[in-house]
Amino acid sequence: MKKNLNLCVDLITQMKEGDLKVLDSRKGTLFRNEEDKFTFTERGARPHEVHPELHWQTLDKSRYGKVSANANHIKLELYIPHGDYADGRDLADILASQVDQMGDNLCEMDLAKVVEAIRALRKEASC
Repeated sequence: MKKNLNLCVDLITQMKEGDLKVLDSRKGTLFRNEEDKFTFTERGARPHEVHPELHWQTLDKSRYGKVSANANHIKLELYIPHGDYADGRDLADILASQVDQMGDNLCEMDLAKVVEAIRALRKEASC
């Protein structure tokens, strides 16, 4: 175990009940914000934050996969059973056809509107 002596640091505490007394200990999380700034959050001090804008929304599905989006990312997942291809060439053909099919469907969507609608969930959750 390495021991550090950090002098002159700013520590913000988020406590569940009352201040920390001398020789008192609490369980929680210590987070280093910057070089000399820390935040300690006692376990149970904050309610669980819900972030609906980070939940994945399905944009398109196919036989082998789906395309999903959240406020920050687009995700493509493909699941191809081993019995559906005989060799690497068959697998590559299936992958290419799935990407083409989903690409055609996504071309017809206004992704900017979809992502903006997902990001709007963040604003609704904070109200």
